[in-house]
Amino acid sequence: MDSDKPRLNWRTFALCVIISFGQFVGAYESVIIGTTLQKPDFMRRMGLWDINGNETSRYSSLEGAIVGLFQAGAVFGSLIVAAVMERWGRKAGLIFGSLISLPALAGMTGSMNVAEFLVFRFIAGLGTWACGSAASVYIPELAPPAYRGFFAGLNGVMIGFGVASASYTGMGFYFCDNEVVSWRAPMGIPLFAPILILCAIPFLPESPRYLLLKDRPEEARRIFDRLNQSSSANPSLLDEEFSQIQQQAAYDRILDSSWKGLFIRPAYRKRIILACMLSSLNQSTGVLVINNYGQTFYETLGFSPSARQLLQGNRDIIAFLGNFLGSWIVDRVGRKPLLLFSLAGCFCCILLEGIMVHVYAYSDNFGGKNAGVALLYIFLFFYAVGIDVGTYVYLGEMFPNHLRVKGVGMSLASLNVTATVYLSVTGTAIASIGWKFFLVFAAITFCGMIWIYFFLPETRRLPLEEIEALFGNAEDTMVFISPANRGLEGERAGQEKGAVEHVE
Repeated sequence: MDSDKPRLNWRTFALCVIISFGQFVGAYESVIIGTTLQKPDFMRRMGLWDINGNETSRYSSLEGAIVGLFQAGAVFGSLIVAAVMERWGRKAGLIFGSLISLPALAGMTGSMNVAEFLVFRFIAGLGTWACGSAASVYIPELAPPAYRGFFAGLNGVMIGFGVASASYTGMGFYFCDNEVVSWRAPMGIPLFAPILILCAIPFLPESPRYLLLKDRPEEARRIFDRLNQSSSANPSLLDEEFSQIQQQAAYDRILDSSWKGLFIRPAYRKRIILACMLSSLNQSTGVLVINNYGQTFYETLGFSPSARQLLQGNRDIIAFLGNFLGSWIVDRVGRKPLLLFSLAGCFCCILLEGIMVHVYAYSDNFGGKNAGVALLYIFLFFYAVGIDVGTYVYLGEMFPNHLRVKGVGMSLASLNVTATVYLSVTGTAIASIGWKFFLVFAAITFCGMIWIYFFLPETRRLPLEEIEALFGNAEDTMVFISPANRGLEGERAGQEKGAVEHVE
């Protein structure tokens, strides 16, 4: 029962909120570029429009480079930060991403030509996604098992916040009379996020699991105790949990933690394949098509440019609320049921959206068109509740401690590669096959539901050290000390206190 859960440590929660700002800028920048590509001064200065506002011969190639280089930088950032975190710690990953992001964001804001902008755009993708990858690893390692979904779900919440903030910022500056300010100000606003993180770094604890992997048990214990301080905390249970983490870390130190080891050993190779498939499925639901095709669909309804901006912003705030709801319930219903529920909702919406586009997009039936717009809203709510939240929660907890940074980095790199592919082909696909493109995503989403049902185990409330056994690798799980619902003291009452089982 939830009433038996240990009381939430709000200080630890607040620390994780600050860390989750590592996700904000990447999400913001992914969306704000869409409105920036409509600003006259930007388009002329970057060579996409001529002085009369007509598209230049380089329009398509430059637009693709501006969008694609950010995602390319994100792939490199997700991988590089893994090496940083493995050697210097989870805090170092946040510092690295923030220090790279600051000059990149400032450079984009002040760029005078397209060459400058493209260089800083690539670096911004690297830095912001390095921050996001660090947060994806950092938060699950600080969170108590009973609240890990709620805490790790903050990654999805902050992504939703970044998307909604970008939509409303773009809408607000759409009405700005100063053409230079109308794009430079929105581009510079997210500078506050890496500054906030850097200011908070002295107050953030290092991950106890990282410290134990580096054989620093005293420091790890002090931080672990502070993270789990609560009037309802049971000291004996905390002792057992820390002992489990410590024994697992001692064993993990002798294991191969190299990139090669991630792929050679079957138990780990299976894990990275599952993680990369889940990351790719995240982007294969059609969310990018929905985001990019939404403005076109609103235009067919006859909405003015300002009204289209409002529709976009309202849709993204609904998605943000879905992110928050998903993080709130993921520990209650579990990761797998939430993923399946959201995928089923996205499947229905994307299938119906394709039908609506086919039947009503170019007709005079405004009822059908409005139903199509409503489906866009409902789709993003389903996506935000379970897929956006569930993916980041699952990726952050499915890898063993000694390989977590590499596993998460590789998985998020896979997510960005998939996103880059869809961004590259969406325009051509819609022009070539139109509404049938929606059916492609519906088919992939349906197959993804079946795959998750049969192949992904449920990780709800298990300590990170015990999740290894769920993937068929019990020989590397040193100690089992808890039931599936770790932290529910009422359920532990019938068990022998402190019982341990060594599996060697």
